[in-house]
Amino acid sequence: MIFVALSGLSGLYIAAFATGGWVSMLGFGSLGIIWLSTTYWAYRAVKQGKIVLHQQLMTYSYAACFAAVTLRIWLPLLIITFQDFFIAYKIVAWLSWLPNMVVAYIRNQSISKVSMNTN
Repeated sequence: MIFVALSGLSGLYIAAFATGGWVSMLGFGSLGIIWLSTTYWAYRAVKQGKIVLHQQLMTYSYAACFAAVTLRIWLPLLIITFQDFFIAYKIVAWLSWLPNMVVAYIRNQSISKVSMNTN
């Protein structure tokens, strides 16, 4: 939690100076808020004994953290596609984490269905 807090707060600060203007700032700022909040809510859930909710929230937290990896996958592809770093960077500010959240959502939905069927 300490390192997520340090990284998330640093990410929010850095987002304010992101290349690409307000589009990039909003994309990276949203990522920082989502990472911090899902990690905090996951911590609260586990303290309350809500293990499944904790696991689901940590899936979102991990998906936010993994944005650093997906950014590095998408950015070169977008630069090649658009032949313009600034356009690519505005897109990757969102594409680095939104698909990760969709995958986390789908995973969480499938886990919820399995746990409902076993009860």
